[in-house]
Amino acid sequence: MNRDNYEISETLKLAKLYIENLNSLKTEIHCVEKQIATTYSETEQNIKETFSNLKEVLRKTLERREKKLLEKAEKVKNEGVLPLKQCEQVIEKNIQHTLKLIDEGSQITDKDQSRIINFLEKAGILGNLPEVPESKEVPYISFYHEPTVGNELENLCLNFGEVFRTAPIQINTVSPKPGALLIQWQQSYENNDDRVKDIQEFKLQRAFGDVIKEKKLAVNFIDCYTGTDFQYLQRDIQISQTYSFRVCCKFDGTTEWSPWSVPQVGATDTPWFSWMSTDKVILSNENKIVTSKEVGVLVFSDGPQVSLTDSVEFSIIEVDPKSEMMVALCIEDPKGHKNLKDMSEIFMVSSNGRISVAGVEKSTVLASFSRGLKVGFSLEPINPVKVRVHVDCKEKRVTYDWSIKENSKLYFACQMMSSMWKVMVE
Repeated sequence: MNRDNYEISETLKLAKLYIENLNSLKTEIHCVEKQIATTYSETEQNIKETFSNLKEVLRKTLERREKKLLEKAEKVKNEGVLPLKQCEQVIEKNIQHTLKLIDEGSQITDKDQSRIINFLEKAGILGNLPEVPESKEVPYISFYHEPTVGNELENLCLNFGEVFRTAPIQINTVSPKPGALLIQWQQSYENNDDRVKDIQEFKLQRAFGDVIKEKKLAVNFIDCYTGTDFQYLQRDIQISQTYSFRVCCKFDGTTEWSPWSVPQVGATDTPWFSWMSTDKVILSNENKIVTSKEVGVLVFSDGPQVSLTDSVEFSIIEVDPKSEMMVALCIEDPKGHKNLKDMSEIFMVSSNGRISVAGVEKSTVLASFSRGLKVGFSLEPINPVKVRVHVDCKEKRVTYDWSIKENSKLYFACQMMSSMWKVMVE
């Protein structure tokens, strides 16, 4: 093949690859177009249903209030009219009595003495007038309402609801970790809404499977975190199994949660942390839980399993108050070591809460180990020879920089001075 033919062949290969890339981009465009169309359709339906329900609620509520006020006004009217009607009846009775008396008196003659006496006795009631209440003493019925309430209701209706171009919070990354997934999210300012600056808390949910490809799986979303952090390490998941995540937030001064973020999907193929098996320890729960058969046994991870971006959590399952126990991260090969305290390249926390970094004990003291206590190490690389270690224990966090060798391999370890201790690593 001459040079021209070779160049033509390579050009054709590039052209075919270019077509493949363009078609791939075209597929991506169709996917995001579908997302826009689907979310618009869902939002349109949601708006219509919400306002239809709201209008029905408002109509029924206003009608119920109107009826109650009318009934109250009618009751006041009836209660006010009743004594007046009674007074009117007395007056009418007196009028009829007086008219009858007048008629009787006009028929009496001077000779009828007994009738004269009887007439004068009946005339004794003349001049007795019943007491009629003044206008200020009877109801003057009126209706009052706060003049501004109508405007307030109108403004509430005018500002009810919002359409977000995107949710105010979006998942940034779903990173695979040993036996876990690290989900991180961030604020989205695309809506030009200042409220996203004042967020009270977040809520993260997970679902089994890929909800982007299978929408029906969205019904399986369950809460897995609520709090103020911008990330969460999801443990207790199956290796190589796909999970979907979504996040929302609650603004300060509100009780309602924001719209959900776009779901993000992730999976981890990295096995969970595990202890090295030896004849001196008993392992359980897929080698995540260890207890010692002998006093002072030093136990390491099953290889250098920890990276400089990982988080390692030790859960104290059983304790022995009369003996000591230590948990640690180290960069030394575990072979030949018999005591954690003799190791120099180590970051250690003892059961009395003492912290030791590279053999130097720090002044800060954490809580003493107790059943159910968790001690977490979160790593953050600063440069190739320095890592920042955040230690979390019983709602307290301390942070130290740990100098290490470049390209160091990290192990986790523990040492139990009694067979009564039991610890789990995650």
